[in-house]
Amino acid sequence: MSEPIGRVGGSNVTNTNNNIENDAISTQDNFGPSRAPNPSDRNSDISFKGGMVITHAQIPDNFKVAIDSIRQPKPSNSIGNKLGRAFLWIINLFKGVRSSNSLSTHSKLDILRNKKPAPLPDNVSNKGRPYIFTPEQLGNLCGLDKGVKIKYFEKNENSNKNYKEILFPQGEPRLSDIKQNAELQDCWFLSSISSMIQSQGTESIERLFSESKTPGNVIVRLGANLYDVPMGRIESNGGDKFGSDSSNWVVTLENAMLMHLALSAESPDVSDPKSLETYKTAIRMPMNLPTVGLIALHGYKREAFNSQYEQLDLYFASVEDGVNYISQLLKLGKPCVIGQTSEHPQKVAMRDGISPNHAVTVLEVVPKGFKILDPYGQVKTLPKESIVDYTLHTIRRMDEPDENYVFTSSVKPKEVSEAVKDLLKQQEDDF
Repeated sequence: MSEPIGRVGGSNVTNTNNNIENDAISTQDNFGPSRAPNPSDRNSDISFKGGMVITHAQIPDNFKVAIDSIRQPKPSNSIGNKLGRAFLWIINLFKGVRSSNSLSTHSKLDILRNKKPAPLPDNVSNKGRPYIFTPEQLGNLCGLDKGVKIKYFEKNENSNKNYKEILFPQGEPRLSDIKQNAELQDCWFLSSISSMIQSQGTESIERLFSESKTPGNVIVRLGANLYDVPMGRIESNGGDKFGSDSSNWVVTLENAMLMHLALSAESPDVSDPKSLETYKTAIRMPMNLPTVGLIALHGYKREAFNSQYEQLDLYFASVEDGVNYISQLLKLGKPCVIGQTSEHPQKVAMRDGISPNHAVTVLEVVPKGFKILDPYGQVKTLPKESIVDYTLHTIRRMDEPDENYVFTSSVKPKEVSEAVKDLLKQQEDDF
């Protein structure tokens, strides 16, 4: 007897709304020309700097103390990882690998433009009062040295009214805009972004942004929160930088996710060093699970009571199961991210041309296997026999009929245990 993927039953989601234009920052008066507020005022309730009154949500005290006191490890690209990537480059020369630019033809862009995403839940907790972080706090979270600054995408950092032109100079988000930086191992987030575009279209990304009243910034919705995010790259005086080598909108989303991880984690006990260390580990940007990104991009609150979504981290006992389940999920318009979780990661990496513990987006099922998008900007074909060495990551809405998830296979994929999830977060073999 066939079984459904995910939980049976669940509460319905009502009054959903994907319009966040009304969630923009409230302004009370304009006392003169606008300019960026002093960073020291950016966590306060109201900033009067620059002649504009801007209301922001206060970062909870324990989170603020934790963020101010920690410093994440600086991302690095080891010699071993560089050699690993060199080997993969050679292997991929013989695998018919294409550039992700092949996904930006007029016909394929039209398909993505015409897709209509499911509405975002109407659950924003800080409407009109987004969270904002100082450059120093952002530097602590991404591991940069002191002297952190924002290098804005526009020379005039006061230019925030035309945020769409700054973020999307080509007119919309494109799959070819995503280019991973080998030092920052955030393939989990980049693949969750590309899988959103692939499954729900360009609008699913565009709707996450709205105009900010803070010069140089844009409002970004992730999860159930709004963030006032700099449209620029976080850099240190020493030349180190945060973020991928992607287009402006992707780097801005990475900035927002850095903030979102810090405020969506379990509340830290700042009086307990062990709790602070646990918090620090939980909010690291490199090496996380793709479902963390998918939950945020779909507008859900992580691990909330009576959650409106079901998180699915699954692996397959047979090739047939993998082909059947992924084919059906793609037909349902679900994001499909897979990550290599074999007991022999180096061997599988050399066979498939995909890094160990690396996350990639499944674009479609083809006769020879699975066409995937590697966040390094490459389109590859994964042999269908390889799927048993990968874990599938996706989510479903709980208001969807369970019969949509009854597939032809007689064996339900196995869920990844919490111990394996923790192990995936700790491993750093992605290159």
